Amino acid sequence: MTHTISPENRELELGIQQKINECLDNFESFCFNAGAGAGKTYALQKSIEHILKTKGENLKLSNQKILCITYTNAAKDEILNRLGKNSSSVVSTIHEFLWGFISIQQGLLTVEHNNKIKEELNKIEQKINANPLSGSVDLEVFHKEISDEEFLKIFYSTPITPASNFKDEIIGYNKYFSVYLGNVKNFTSLVKDVEKKCKLEETLKEIENKKSRKIVYNPIRNQDKLENYVISHDTLLLYCKNIITSHNLLKRLFSDRYPYILVDEYQDTDEKVVAIIDSVREYSNSKKNLVVGFFGDSLQNIYGSGVGVLPNKEEYKSIEKIFNRRSSKQIVELIEKIRNDNFGQQSIYSDFDNGSYNFYIAGKDFNLDTFLQENSLTNNTSCLLMKNDDISKARGFDELLSVLKKFPRFSGANYENVTNEFLQKNLQQMGWFLREILTFIDLIQKSRDNNSTVREIVQFVTPSKLMITFAEMKQFISSSREINLSTLTIDKCITEIANIQGRISGEDILRKIFSIDDTAENILLNIKNRAYDYFYYSQDSEEYEREVTVIDEFFNLDVSRFIKWYSYIFDDLNNKAICYYTLHGSKGLEFDNVVVVLQDNFARKRNYCKYFFENYNTLTDSDSQFQEVRNLLYVACSRAKINLHVIYIADIQEDIVDNIKNIFDDIKYLP
Repeated sequence: MTHTISPENRELELGIQQKINECLDNFESFCFNAGAGAGKTYALQKSIEHILKTKGENLKLSNQKILCITYTNAAKDEILNRLGKNSSSVVSTIHEFLWGFISIQQGLLTVEHNNKIKEELNKIEQKINANPLSGSVDLEVFHKEISDEEFLKIFYSTPITPASNFKDEIIGYNKYFSVYLGNVKNFTSLVKDVEKKCKLEETLKEIENKKSRKIVYNPIRNQDKLENYVISHDTLLLYCKNIITSHNLLKRLFSDRYPYILVDEYQDTDEKVVAIIDSVREYSNSKKNLVVGFFGDSLQNIYGSGVGVLPNKEEYKSIEKIFNRRSSKQIVELIEKIRNDNFGQQSIYSDFDNGSYNFYIAGKDFNLDTFLQENSLTNNTSCLLMKNDDISKARGFDELLSVLKKFPRFSGANYENVTNEFLQKNLQQMGWFLREILTFIDLIQKSRDNNSTVREIVQFVTPSKLMITFAEMKQFISSSREINLSTLTIDKCITEIANIQGRISGEDILRKIFSIDDTAENILLNIKNRAYDYFYYSQDSEEYEREVTVIDEFFNLDVSRFIKWYSYIFDDLNNKAICYYTLHGSKGLEFDNVVVVLQDNFARKRNYCKYFFENYNTLTDSDSQFQEVRNLLYVACSRAKINLHVIYIADIQEDIVDNIKNIFDDIKYLP
């Protein structure tokens, strides 16, 4: 249904875009703040189009480009689809762009790498000194004994539980270790730390002797391998910040090449990235030949990793857009009350006033399915849930989550990693091994999809085999489609793929996906070893043991569970009438009808939502818990276009009733 925009509001909206255009024309850096549903991406698109229209030819003649930085690949694809192909603009995620910019500066990268290794060595030496075994071990001899390839193979392939079996395997190989196996955890920690220390020291010597290798950024695995000159996402940002902010020549190269820098969803941008951009802007201030534009909304910072509020915001011209293009008048009025910051958000439409919102108090026996049926919410409805367990059950991968929570990486103090690494839709932030598994599922899905293009499948082929024929590609696809996924566990599926022969072999593809060395023999065993490294990363400092049974449980899960998780990550709902997301995962989406289910026992807090309601109108952004809940509720409720139902499962206390009514007007009680 098309709604009416009054001539006055249309003129005001055009005036806001004109303010942005004037900043672009005058090289005046700005921060564009707009509430949920305001059309920030549209404004970004129009800004790029304005630059192309007014300065496009000059950019081509000067070999310059517009740089548009996005937070996720999904956002990148959306902007590219809107703009179409254009040689004068670069739309990229920040990691992709920075690596392209800095990768040729190998000398400077090596200096940073050298410093990073020294820092890591200092940490490792502290761990070794703190190990109870260190006082009785000749570390030089110990290192010599553990350096044997056969020992390391036994060490990393043998589970440490039961401890007696582990000890027998190690002593059976070399009796030298018998005196050090009184405490298995101390022993395994010392082995890994000493091995790591020696590898890093060898790398330092290579750098000192000018024999270092090229620094490589691995976009798949968010884990450093410093001894192999491989860096992860976070380290890339650190290196770039240190290098670019310290070298005026690089700032000049940056600004000369990209006189227009536009940043999407600035509130989610890493502070190191903002520091890089700020340094380039400050360097170029006197020349008036560069403009930086930040697009976003500080109240939509819900991930905890971004800057939230833009640092040095007083140095940027503030441009605000209060118009909402998504939601009905009723929904807009509600989310303005949730913000409670006098932003002044309002619907741009004069006749979109058929919406509604309702707030319910429900008991612990609340049944969501019954509620949806009774309220006829069976079409274009999104259910936003807080608990990871609830969303995994609704989307059919609860068995997978249940197994993951048995690993130390996702249990105890690391419970937040379920959201941060498993349900993370920004793939660059997803846990590195889970991202590899997701890529494997992506291979399966694309090779079995008749609509997949050759380009979509060739990405999995190793670089040395890119000169392949269509027939060779067809042969691989045909072989993969012969595998009956419905009856396979994930480990059997890996084995079947590995057995595909030909110039494009399944084994080669698996080596690329899982970053397995060409010399490794058993593909599945190596993948399981990588799983050990990932799932038990904190074992040295935790009271956990490396149990092979849990790893086996993970690899014995049906492929179908992983495919359902894959579908959740990539929003593949096949046009289902009812869909389910976490509150965090709903960002950027919109639906006619939204059901938000709130609970208090969340994020290891017993009063999670209650804290917001009882402190509404009294606390500010300086209170992190209040800000966290406020932002999350704001993002969730603003997904609704027409109708919103907020259900609070709690034993309600009278002291927060008035504040709830101040926001939602009324409270309904569910039986």
